[in-house]
Amino acid sequence: MQRFILTLTVLVLFLLEGTVVQVIATATWGLSWMTVPRFALVCCILISMFMGRREGLYYGLAFGFLQDVLFGQVIGIYTMSMMVASYFAGLIVLLFQRGFGMVFVTSALILFGHEWLLYSLFRLFSAAPYDVQWMLNRQILPSVILNLVVTLLIYVPIMRMCNKIQAKKRDLHAE
Repeated sequence: MQRFILTLTVLVLFLLEGTVVQVIATATWGLSWMTVPRFALVCCILISMFMGRREGLYYGLAFGFLQDVLFGQVIGIYTMSMMVASYFAGLIVLLFQRGFGMVFVTSALILFGHEWLLYSLFRLFSAAPYDVQWMLNRQILPSVILNLVVTLLIYVPIMRMCNKIQAKKRDLHAE
């Protein structure tokens, strides 16, 4: 039941990033910079950190594919980038003790790496007409900041859900 609630939470955040958040996007307010909400990716990163890299990889695969099918220009780019981001988040947890500071810094680095990878791939396929400095200042950094704010907001609920799932899994293995 907890796993269903966790997946439903990620799905709701995925739907919010593509619908409601577009209404409050910076472009509609006439600002010169853009933010790209990646709430599902933030959830995948946190799930990977709390439940393991394989679990994060599966969530990244599922929601990356959903992103590709519903919003993507090229099938496979978001699938690969969300899978890689989630997997690396799970790998970093193996190296360092999991605390709030480490999760926050890792999320920032993974989100930046994800945005940079997307820009590089779209630039490779000539779908990104802007130069590096413009993208960095006007889209990548504002997007990372927005998604870090979301990370702060959903950190505790996602952590609690993941801990309940892990506790239930340990109880099943103990019996």
